[in-house]
Amino acid sequence: MIRTASLAAGLAFGLALPLAAQEMGGVALNAPLPGTLPDPAGREVQGPFAYTLWQFEDGTAMSATADAQTGAVYYAEIWNDEGGARPAPVPGLVFGETTQAELVARFGSEGIVFEDRGRAAAAGDMAAFFHSYEIEGGTAVVSFVTIMPLAEASPETAGAALLDSVILGHGPYLDLIWGANRGRIEGYAPIADPFTGD
Repeated sequence: MIRTASLAAGLAFGLALPLAAQEMGGVALNAPLPGTLPDPAGREVQGPFAYTLWQFEDGTAMSATADAQTGAVYYAEIWNDEGGARPAPVPGLVFGETTQAELVARFGSEGIVFEDRGRAAAAGDMAAFFHSYEIEGGTAVVSFVTIMPLAEASPETAGAALLDSVILGHGPYLDLIWGANRGRIEGYAPIADPFTGD
């Protein structure tokens, strides 16, 4: 959750930029949450942002971050809430089965690296790896989080980490929370919309 005054101060510039009309899980960037979604499991307002959480019967969960005044969504995340294999919101990807190596092969590179987010992090006894890609034609960024036991994680084994979460964010918002400098690894290029299934 974002609580700092410095983040709020950055809204006037960064988040005023046009948003791509990008959608995941029925939630579209730069649009209010649709009334067709089920009742949320929780909702909280912190400063300029409203955070909403859903838990679905298919074993996934979703969160969305929106402007508390306008309702415009800046960030959505869908994750594998109950473990095991289940479809991810990107056609052809499966939570708990798709590997990091398969993501890199599909999207052509390891993606960009936000300076404060980094490429990997420890989350309890699990290692989490982040691969982010700008989507062609707009400001949207999609990020894939893969996980594996921390005790097994190394540069040599990271390719076997399994997909656990998909994040869709408005680029300037991600710059605010993850760091504005985006490192681009050799061979990187923005990707076509991964949610269309084309």
